[in-house]
Amino acid sequence: MLQSGAGDAIVGYITKGRGVTIHRADCPNVHNEESTERLLEVEWENNEEKSKQYNVDIEITGYDRSGLLNEVLQCVSETHTTINAVSGKGDKNKVAHIHMTIAINNISHLRRVVDRIKRISDIYSVRRVMQ
Repeated sequence: MLQSGAGDAIVGYITKGRGVTIHRADCPNVHNEESTERLLEVEWENNEEKSKQYNVDIEITGYDRSGLLNEVLQCVSETHTTINAVSGKGDKNKVAHIHMTIAINNISHLRRVVDRIKRISDIYSVRRVMQ
């Protein structure tokens, strides 16, 4: 299992009759006792092309106050990250829930964005939403 700059940590899995399939390293479909001998070490092709981007969904929660969404949007913009979708709502407990789809170049890019958002006052959590 390797992690490179191109994306998530990945692993190869030797299937019965279909060759090798690629899964995220944390995929529950390839992690059981009978599958360990069928795993292969694989890695992303090292491609210096910066134009390749991946859509990632993140969920941000924080204290629902005036200007919070604006600060989050500004913060993401300052990291030179494209925002493809955003929605937000507050609940009766004054907790804001913001969902974003952002375009990232690699995992380290995602970490930078998440770390920057976490520095905003009144943010409780930032997490990647796995589909």
